Amino acid sequence: EYSEGESLFYIISPRDVVVAKERDQDDHIDWLLEKKKYEEALMAAEISQKTIKKHKILDIGLAYINHLVERGEYDLAARKCQKILGKNTELWEFEVYKFKEIGQLKAISHYLPRRDPILKPLIYEMVLHEFLESDYEGFATLIKEWPGDLYNNTIIVQAVVDHLKKDPQNRTLLRTLAELYTYDQRYGRALEIYLTLRHKDVFQLIHKHNLFSSIRDKIVLLMDFDSEKAVDMLLDNEDKISIDRVVEELENRPELQHVYLHKLFKRDHHKGQRYHEKQISLYAEYDRPNLLPFLRDSTHCPLEKALEICQQRNFVEETVYLLSRMGNSRSALKMIMEELQDVDKAIEFAKEQDDGELWEDLILYSIDKPPFITGLLNNIGTHVDPILLIHRIKEGMEIPNLRDSLVKILQDYNLQILLREGCKKILVADSLSLLKKMHRTQMKGVLVDEENICESCLSPVLPSDASKSFNVVVFHCRHMFHKECLPVSNTVSPVQFCNICSAKHRGPGSAILEMKK
Repeated sequence: EYSEGESLFYIISPRDVVVAKERDQDDHIDWLLEKKKYEEALMAAEISQKTIKKHKILDIGLAYINHLVERGEYDLAARKCQKILGKNTELWEFEVYKFKEIGQLKAISHYLPRRDPILKPLIYEMVLHEFLESDYEGFATLIKEWPGDLYNNTIIVQAVVDHLKKDPQNRTLLRTLAELYTYDQRYGRALEIYLTLRHKDVFQLIHKHNLFSSIRDKIVLLMDFDSEKAVDMLLDNEDKISIDRVVEELENRPELQHVYLHKLFKRDHHKGQRYHEKQISLYAEYDRPNLLPFLRDSTHCPLEKALEICQQRNFVEETVYLLSRMGNSRSALKMIMEELQDVDKAIEFAKEQDDGELWEDLILYSIDKPPFITGLLNNIGTHVDPILLIHRIKEGMEIPNLRDSLVKILQDYNLQILLREGCKKILVADSLSLLKKMHRTQMKGVLVDEENICESCLSPVLPSDASKSFNVVVFHCRHMFHKECLPVSNTVSPVQFCNICSAKHRGPGSAILEMKK
């Protein structure tokens, strides 16, 4: 029999009455749980959460976690905690203690909530201590990932310090301790550890937290770690650490002192001028290639001191430059010829100085040295008359490549002639063009009206009565005179000159127009 109102079936036999009814979602979940299909049961409960009456999603989830733990799937169980436990702090803490009891705190550590909700600090400290006892790298990872306000920083710092007493050179622990000091705003201690470890973040830490007051006595350590970055940072922050302080700190490390002062000089030739004398010795000792450029660019280094140092060390090129800068060009040239024996450099030096006496000295020194004579013949043509050199060459002296040198002299001479002729043509063309322009300008008319006055009698050049006759002389300089006001010229020449401009030596202002009526 079937009862429509109750959706029931009745099966009647001689001995039993069996009541059958339709299975619902609760029955389905019961069956899944009985078969230990917890994940499917959880999914079914979530889908039918509005219709199920016997079961709760949380209870099914907790049963699922326990089942995974019993099967030894600790990581999966910990991962499911995030979804199942949600924001329930009591359940979170209960599960953490359960994982601790079975020695699996590490498994749940990566899934602990860090924001909304936040568990008790003791929970996080318990996990950190677990890692600190057995896994330094894992401990360091958690310190990096977890915000510093989740746990009591002082307790963890003390625990790390205690472990460092057993292993003081452990870089992982030292690096982690520096990060803990940073969280605790003890930047000075963090900086010391970073410098000891030569950690790449040391400069970022200084900039980020403005630790320039903390590094005043650590400049040598910074320079030893990365001199390039350290110098750039120090120069960019001169207002916080003065140049004098840096130089003083590096007094016992002259090689580092040189690196700093060299970079400072490259940035500004005048800022470190009080140290230019010191820099001469530093360049000579540690960086000779840059000594000559320094001497050329510096206007503050004492030349006598520089000359003394260069002569002591037998720095020929630098000594030559200093002698020439001090006005002793002849000694400089003599050093080039005797010490360097470089005719090309000697010729170049003579060209730069452009002094006839230097060329004379160079010729006298070279006259008995055929290679020097060849060099002079190849280069002297455009600066000194080559005949002066050729006349002094001894009869019968063998000179290498003489023919080529003489041909070059003739070619240079021809080139000079061509250049002069070209310049002359340009000059003549320009002169003619300007003369034509001046002629056109002087042929133009000049406006004369009632406002113009005679420069002699200071009365208007034009009469007030237009019917009267008048005679006016206008010069190219624009000075105007009545004809009768001009003085009589003593010369026979018909050309007249402006008296005013002639008296002031402005050049002749010959008459350009004579107006009559």
